[in-house]
Amino acid sequence: MKRETLFARLNDRKGTVSVVVALLLVMLIGFAALALDVGYMMVKRNELQNVADSAALAATGRLGSIYKSMTYSAQQEYVCSPSDIVPVVTALATSMGLAVRDNDVIIGHWNSTTNTFTPGLFKPDAVRVYTRRDSAANGSVPTFLAGVLGISSVSVSTGATAALTSLSRVPEGGLPLPVGISKAWFTHDYCDQPIRLYPTNDPAGCAGWNVYTESPASNNELRTVLDGLTNGTYQSPETISGETAFNFTGGTLGNQAFTAMKNLFDAMKVKNDGVLDKDTDPNTWTTSVPVYDWPDCSNPNPRDGAIPIVGFSTITITNVSTPPTMTIDAKVVCDLVTGGPGGGSEYGTIGSTPNLVE
Repeated sequence: MKRETLFARLNDRKGTVSVVVALLLVMLIGFAALALDVGYMMVKRNELQNVADSAALAATGRLGSIYKSMTYSAQQEYVCSPSDIVPVVTALATSMGLAVRDNDVIIGHWNSTTNTFTPGLFKPDAVRVYTRRDSAANGSVPTFLAGVLGISSVSVSTGATAALTSLSRVPEGGLPLPVGISKAWFTHDYCDQPIRLYPTNDPAGCAGWNVYTESPASNNELRTVLDGLTNGTYQSPETISGETAFNFTGGTLGNQAFTAMKNLFDAMKVKNDGVLDKDTDPNTWTTSVPVYDWPDCSNPNPRDGAIPIVGFSTITITNVSTPPTMTIDAKVVCDLVTGGPGGGSEYGTIGSTPNLVE
């Protein structure tokens, strides 16, 4: 009797072990499914992300090219047509083996202060692209072992946003006016606001003369630079925000130097070429100027040493009064898209080469 009871107990334990092993086997398969299928899903998500990144950059680059071909006034009235942007995304995605739905391409505005995107077609500066593997596009991602748990496929999606941001680099010849504006000027509302470039210590101004990277930073050197800019024998150097530093002259201009400035204005205002003169008015000169790292509107002198350039702005010079008055009146313009990479500090001028922002 005791012997039968012992064998019965052993048989009961064998049954219990079998149940435990079965449960553990299911758990092991579940973990294997989790590791394998999640890993595969992440690979597919990375593929989707690569397409989204590339497509957003390409679409926003197209937007930058459109702006670059326009006058400033046309840029300010531009209403984007999705038909100019969406095909860029779909063509690139197709070349990378993926389909992107039209309504997954969203044109709008990027706010770099709040890091938010808002859809809109009036003067847009950003494009957001969603890529997906689901029932709506490209088919869901199949699983391998998760089917044991009743999961035969999973949906994967991602997105990217690229934007036209503040200009960070100006090529050689892109700063044809040897004047900079102190970053202190941009601590208040500056868009479309008047600024007096000369006299440099005028309370209405916040600017300083420079000779770029030339030395010495003197009145005579400035006149030489002005003459060279006028007759085309001198070009400003390539300038990179945060890297390049200019030498400022300080002081006041003599009659000869100011006459050279008047000659430069007269030569440039009629170009209307969209490069050296970014407007179409033969009476005004719109051009890029550097923003220098200075705490106030005082006039920097050569003794201050080379001053770093921290960004770029755009001004329209409306009047240059000849000696003995000697004044230069201008206004700062904003939202001008010009050739060059973005990624710089915000002083109103935008580069046409986009950056990924999200």
